[in-house]
Amino acid sequence: MQVASFLTEQLTKWGVKRIYGVTGDALFAWMEALGKQESIQYVACKHEAAAAMMASAEAKLTGRPAVCTATMGPGTVNLLNGLADAWADQVPVVAITGQVESHKLGGGYKQYIPQEDVMRPICKYTTTVTHPDAIGMVLHKAFTIAAQQKGVAHISICKDVFNQVTTAQIVPELPRVSTAVRPDRIEMEHAAERLLQARKPLVLLGVGARQDAEGCRRLAEQLGAGVLLTLGAKGVMEESHPLVLGGLGEGGSESGLHALAETDLLVILGASWFPRSYMPKQLPIIQVDSHAESIHAHPQLSSVTANLDDVLPLWSRRLETRQLDYAWEEQVERWHAKFWEETQRLTDQSPDEPIKPETLIHALGNFVKEDAIIALDTGEHTLWFNRAFRVSAQLPLFSGKWRTMGFGLPAAIAAKLTCPDRQVVCITGDGGLQMHLAELMTAVEQNVSILLVVVNNATLGLEEIKMKHAGYTPFGVKMRNPDFVLWAKACGVDGRSVQTVEDLQRALNEVRDVKQLTLLDVASTPPTLSERKKQIPFQAQA
Repeated sequence: MQVASFLTEQLTKWGVKRIYGVTGDALFAWMEALGKQESIQYVACKHEAAAAMMASAEAKLTGRPAVCTATMGPGTVNLLNGLADAWADQVPVVAITGQVESHKLGGGYKQYIPQEDVMRPICKYTTTVTHPDAIGMVLHKAFTIAAQQKGVAHISICKDVFNQVTTAQIVPELPRVSTAVRPDRIEMEHAAERLLQARKPLVLLGVGARQDAEGCRRLAEQLGAGVLLTLGAKGVMEESHPLVLGGLGEGGSESGLHALAETDLLVILGASWFPRSYMPKQLPIIQVDSHAESIHAHPQLSSVTANLDDVLPLWSRRLETRQLDYAWEEQVERWHAKFWEETQRLTDQSPDEPIKPETLIHALGNFVKEDAIIALDTGEHTLWFNRAFRVSAQLPLFSGKWRTMGFGLPAAIAAKLTCPDRQVVCITGDGGLQMHLAELMTAVEQNVSILLVVVNNATLGLEEIKMKHAGYTPFGVKMRNPDFVLWAKACGVDGRSVQTVEDLQRALNEVRDVKQLTLLDVASTPPTLSERKKQIPFQAQA
């Protein structure tokens, strides 16, 4: 069969449900093959960066390779921002791009660029297909590497190759991906001894803690330890739990800072990042992670390279005889109460006042369903989500280490397509939305029911705050926004303007059970985020 047909049938056989992309002349033969079948949904995006972000979001939700595509030249280059998000957050994405005809490689032809050179910094694997018989082996290798190594794989296919006949045969299934790590018993036992000796322990949970949420909860309860949650770990433990103290860093809580100042051991589970400036320099740390490259270089850190489900049961057995320090646990519970009160204090507004971003985020926390997916764009509202959104079991979906603006709406579209039975709420700033405003039509075309909440403060809020904190006069951050409600209506979307706290409560009640794409344009006050570093009790000696 032709390469274009082989590609389509092989992806179908491997369970690919969607391909996100923007077409172009290097892909025409493949587009025709995709158009003649119904097993794979082609999601036609308005910009290639958004297509790659959608693939990254799907991979974050499923853990399986997601697929995006673009044509040669500018199409391929436009993919980079979304692919970099997948690279930074270590999720499996396969990008399939068109390239100039094989006889034009290396020449001065329009839209030619050496794609492997462009892609190499963010890819686990990248290659160019110049002969039809190579497609089977190359595709198999790309998917296997993306799945096993949790990253981006890229295949460039020359335009003329798509129409050529291949001798490659359909492979029924991919190899089983093993995530097993052989743990070191001595490492685990040594760490267990330190846990037994700790009198004032803290646990920091990251996104990797989702693989054994119950085990993490049991460990914290056995230790009587305070629990800090990174943004990716929100929902691993409900924040109403008396041991949870909120987040760490700019999006963290005051209670978490006080606990860090007094703890004698920090246990990091499944977190590949932590803000060092918020920690005492001599604080002893134990970190458990299945990837050695995610272990932090820290002079006071002891590492355990293993999966949590290997480590936590052993630690649980060792801790059965440990005597709890009730004074520490009681102190943690007092900090928890203050953490819980902190949000109420921050969001105490009268009904006729303009809406502070923290009030909006807290109100959304009381509105969304327990199993909702919250697609977050990057901005001031992201930090307020960490501080003011009280999670029970909701799942945040965000650009973690890459932190690109414009991620929210594409991620929400992919989330609803991937998990159609779950509520999906997108929280985006006006700056982030304007980067991919055209994808609102993609959402319309895909008929996805998303609640799109726009924090409209006419500025790049996080950049304005950072400039002020650094002693600069904010410049280049103010925005002139369109009327987002009119834009929504022009796209066939229900749009509503929200001006006051009273308006917000009314609007949320009205859209609670709405089953259609809806935009809330929420007029927000200027940025309100305070700088946490100024409140760290141990800042002077650190």
